[in-house]
Amino acid sequence: MHPIASGRIARPLVLLLMGIAVAHLLTMWSVTAGAQQNISTNIADYVAHKLNDVTANMRVTFYDDQAGRKMGEGFEVMHKLKGDVLMRYKEENKLRLDARAPRAIYIMNNTTQQVFIPSLGIRTTMNFADSPGKRKTLLDVGLISQGYLAYTQAEFRGVRPVNGVNCAVFRISYRNKELDTSHRLVWIDPKTKVTLKREEYSQEGKLNGTFYYRNPVEVAPGIWFPSAIEVINNEGQRAGVTVYRNVKVNQGLDDSLFRL
Repeated sequence: MHPIASGRIARPLVLLLMGIAVAHLLTMWSVTAGAQQNISTNIADYVAHKLNDVTANMRVTFYDDQAGRKMGEGFEVMHKLKGDVLMRYKEENKLRLDARAPRAIYIMNNTTQQVFIPSLGIRTTMNFADSPGKRKTLLDVGLISQGYLAYTQAEFRGVRPVNGVNCAVFRISYRNKELDTSHRLVWIDPKTKVTLKREEYSQEGKLNGTFYYRNPVEVAPGIWFPSAIEVINNEGQRAGVTVYRNVKVNQGLDDSLFRL
């Protein structure tokens, strides 16, 4: 074989092997860096164990219709609700939103979603047992729950900063890839256990949008909650901002709230 032709074949292979080696070294460095900074590499250590339920007033303070449309229909609907919306969440995976303008009730109870908008004659029930990516969880407000980990798997990806805070980074996907192949990257603050940044990726692996959880506050001893959530779409456009006020936790919410 001609030596030049041989070199043309060998060089790409060498570069590939070098790339794999560098990636491995970076991964090992990230794990070591996490250990040196006392940052756990186990996603279970970031579960919000003390949180049983939460009640808050949420309000959309900014929404760009053009940018928000690229985030999907569900995002559009939620961000077009006017005024204060009463949010109530209870473990595991029970969510209720009560809006006034227009009057609307949204309920997610485990895998069952119910929507009631009397002015539009809408009363629907849907089941997302086979669509884990469409369920509402604590991660929507930047927190990790034990129930969420039951049907997902997390891979530690290193330590990276968000606004000067060193965070543990995990890639989270669903255990059953036949139902959903989407994934997300989360940056979790070890002190507050709040996800400061979250990147959502589609079934095809494309970035859908980035969520920033701003200004976490300690709403009860050992329980932190973000003051606002800012969303950037996959084109870098600011799509929406939602703020949270009057946050109360562990009020003993009754299960009947999460049924129409």
